[in-house]
Order: sequence, then structure tokens, then C-alpha cells
Amino acid sequence: MKFSKQLLAFAAVAAAFGAHAESDINTVSAANMTAAARLDFRVTVPRILFLQVGAGSFADDTTVSLVDWTMTAAQLNTPGAIAATTGGAVSARVLGNGGNINFTANGIAGGPVAAGVGAIPWTNFTAAVSGGTLPHPAIGNGVAGAASALTAVAGIVNQAATWTFSYANAAPIAAGVYTGQVTYTATMP
Repeated sequence: MKFSKQLLAFAAVAAAFGAHAESDINTVSAANMTAAARLDFRVTVPRILFLQVGAGSFADDTTVSLVDWTMTAAQLNTPGAIAATTGGAVSARVLGNGGNINFTANGIAGGPVAAGVGAIPWTNFTAAVSGGTLPHPAIGNGVAGAASALTAVAGIVNQAATWTFSYANAAPIAAGVYTGQVTYTATMP
């Protein structure tokens, strides 16, 4: 029993010394004495991919922002781009540390739809980019639109911008509340 306690004490002391950095001692008497010891450093960085469109922060957030147009009678009769009534300026950001990223937008098939009335094509919606470099990808109609290639610099993509949406009022449309949703996808191969 006594031997086991001594062995455990020795193992504890050896483990404590094994956890320390390298050491060097010089005992030779000389005018110029040196001692050197090395220490290794390691930082493990996980591979991440972050996408924000609308409200949100650098975290998982399930809030879906709304871009809303409430058209006036005068606008119905006047062709041209119409700014959103609410939520027209949207913050967007893509951050990834694993190389280039493909960025797409997929709108529900047919575009925003009003029950029993019809649909507005996704081509009637545009986004002006300001305050950054993140392009707005083309919105696909039920499938992902053409991808915007985000090029990494030193393995990092960190692009953000404000997208300001407009509705191209090309022709009068039937009364109704047209609703649709676009899913943005960032893919890092």
C-alpha cells in the first residue's frame, strides 16, 4: 500500500513538470552565459459561414424582416419604380473564413401572389446597393437565381451592404395583398 502512494505521488509530480514549457539551465562559468527555452502556440479557428439579411446580429436569429409596399391610387396609374413604404432599406452581410462563397436568392415560384388574383414577377423587384460591397443576387423564380461569386481575400469573405428595394410598377395590377418570400443562400464549398 505504501508503494502505491509513492508511485501516485511520483506520477503527479511528473505530470506537473510535463505540463510546463521547455527549460534550459547553464552552470558553466563564462563571461557570456545564455539559456534558451521554447514555447509552442496554437490557435484553433473553426470554419464559419454567417449570413444576415434584414434584422439580426452575429448569432442565430429567426426574425424574418418585411419589405412592404402600400400603393396609392396615383401610383397605380403611373408606371415607374416605387420605393417601399416600410422596411425598404435592408442590412445584409456575408462572413466566411473558408474561401470563396456563392451567394444566391430563390423566390417562391411565380413571385409574390395574391389569393385568387395572380402574381407579380420577381423581375419587378430591384435592389440598389449602398454602403458596402455585397451585391444583391438575381432572384430566381422558384429556383436559385444566378449566383454572385464572393471572392475570398486571404481565405476571408467579409462583405456587407444596405440593399434598398424598389418595385417596378410596369402596369396596373388587380387589387389584393401580394405576399412572397425570398430565401438567400450563402454556400462555401
